[in-house]
Amino acid sequence: MSEQKPYSISFRILVPLVPCLLLVAAALWFMPRDTGTRAVKVPEAEPEQGTPAVSRAPRPVGTFDEVQLRPLPVSLTKGTNEWTEGDCSDPQVIEKLAHNPDEFIRMAEENERIKRRQLVYRRETAASLVQQARATGEPVRILTLPGLDGREIQVEVTGSDLALSGLSGTFTGRVAGQEQSVVTLAFKNNREAFSVSSPAENLFLEAEPREPGEVIIKEIDPATYVTGKCGNDPNH
Repeated sequence: MSEQKPYSISFRILVPLVPCLLLVAAALWFMPRDTGTRAVKVPEAEPEQGTPAVSRAPRPVGTFDEVQLRPLPVSLTKGTNEWTEGDCSDPQVIEKLAHNPDEFIRMAEENERIKRRQLVYRRETAASLVQQARATGEPVRILTLPGLDGREIQVEVTGSDLALSGLSGTFTGRVAGQEQSVVTLAFKNNREAFSVSSPAENLFLEAEPREPGEVIIKEIDPATYVTGKCGNDPNH
């Protein structure tokens, strides 16, 4: 009998954090969509001589009067996903993604803990796949999730926990061909959040919902983004 290879350090770290990632996803779904007035940029006084400057996240300008659907132009379409253009770490682009000033500040501060982010439009969500599967009487066995820049990730489903309606639930699985990878996805209606960890490919992604059929995908370093933290709160 062949000896089972031990999991990598990154893999062992990420497995216990799967429930935490799903809780973060749930919190994002019910995040208030309150509109409000964006703070107007006010020139800050220069620090007194000898006082070290403090790094501050940029502040939004203008008003969040209404949510804009599909706020960025599409640069690439493949299968049922559409990848958008624009630097989603740029404050001007973040303003188009955020629903309110608090979300803008959270994303701007998060820039230091991620490698990059990209907005992707989903024309076929997990909820729609579940409905299609139920119509045929077959379970969902494969998920195709978007990565960055047109990459599609084939996921072998190993478990699921679905509501009777099929409109919400979770999937667990692994990247096809990568036995030591971990994928988790949570959805409610057409809002989705997912996490992909494939140490052998150096692939670590977090995706959070923006609007139905829209996900913000982030490339992360698990050593700085996940370990010892729950979601995006650096103090948690």
